[in-house]
Amino acid sequence: MVAFDLQPLLFGLIVLLALVAGGTVWLDRRRRGRRHPGFDLSLPALNEAPFAVFWLTETGAIPFANPAAQRLLGLTAATGTLPEAEWADRLLADADAARHDPAIAGRYRIVPLPPNRLLRWWAGAGGKLIFLFDATEQQRAEQAARQLFNDLSHELRTPLATILTHVEVQGLANLPAVTRQESLRLLREEAQRAARLVNGMLELGRLETGGELTSRPVDLLAVAEAAVQQMMPQAEARAMHLSLEAGTPLPATAGDADQLLRVFLNLLDNAVKFSRPGDKATLALRREPPGVRCAVCDTGPGIAAQHLPFVTRRFYRAHAPEQAGSGLGLALVAEILRRHDSTLYIESRTQGDATGTCVSFVLRAMTFEDGQP
Repeated sequence: MVAFDLQPLLFGLIVLLALVAGGTVWLDRRRRGRRHPGFDLSLPALNEAPFAVFWLTETGAIPFANPAAQRLLGLTAATGTLPEAEWADRLLADADAARHDPAIAGRYRIVPLPPNRLLRWWAGAGGKLIFLFDATEQQRAEQAARQLFNDLSHELRTPLATILTHVEVQGLANLPAVTRQESLRLLREEAQRAARLVNGMLELGRLETGGELTSRPVDLLAVAEAAVQQMMPQAEARAMHLSLEAGTPLPATAGDADQLLRVFLNLLDNAVKFSRPGDKATLALRREPPGVRCAVCDTGPGIAAQHLPFVTRRFYRAHAPEQAGSGLGLALVAEILRRHDSTLYIESRTQGDATGTCVSFVLRAMTFEDGQP
């Protein structure tokens, strides 16, 4: 009987199986490489990422773009090409440079994206895999912070100079009692003015440099009732008639209840402060697509037409300087409404029998996208 040595046969079989397995892996990697060279972009995490990720070839073709990248680049599908635009040419040139210089690939770059948007990008995988972050809000917040401090430092110069002057006056010997009391009054008024400026600017700064608004269902009627109730003593002290009118039922609106209360309080405060004894002020709510129209109207003396385009600017005061106020009330209102995707409209009449001012805005109703119909 002839004896066979099975060891070489078994060894050969193992080698053959290893070659088959290795070949299968190589073919699978090559197949994947044709779709997305060197990287598997089918990961679910990339599609769910809050930032943009896309693969960019040397010709500007995009074999893959996650949903965030599709929105930023204006693509209608997960594949496409860079648009013909100056910013796209710059991005393509930067990506090409990153392919040849690893030091460049590790740096962040700034890419302007029309209209008025700013992106930060980082290139990986040899300059082929692009990560994009929308830096528009960050830039806007930084600019708002710089403007905030510039405006505040400018506006504080006058009250601080007055305060320092009257502190020196209070230290004078043999100062007549009447003069001392008048000096104390001016000192107190300027200190209060400086406090209003600082508090108002800090609040405006928090709004302008804050993140996106978190919308929640708001019972606008309840907010309006609270505002009218808070302002009622001030209206009665000025012998004014303050009322609330609402066409019910009203839909729940999307927004921040505390910020909207501040809007109503500021508008009612202006209506009461700048009106005359016997005048009327009304806060009215009514349904109007896409939500609720809110209006605060008064029968006061009105605002001259030349002032209307500027009354929402910081520190702009259409009324006499001696009247109390920081000049920030309507600027705060306009910023809060901007965060609620709304705009403040102002109408005013100073002539004839029916004088007065009416400010209005529309707040959108909650939708299914907001989490409530």
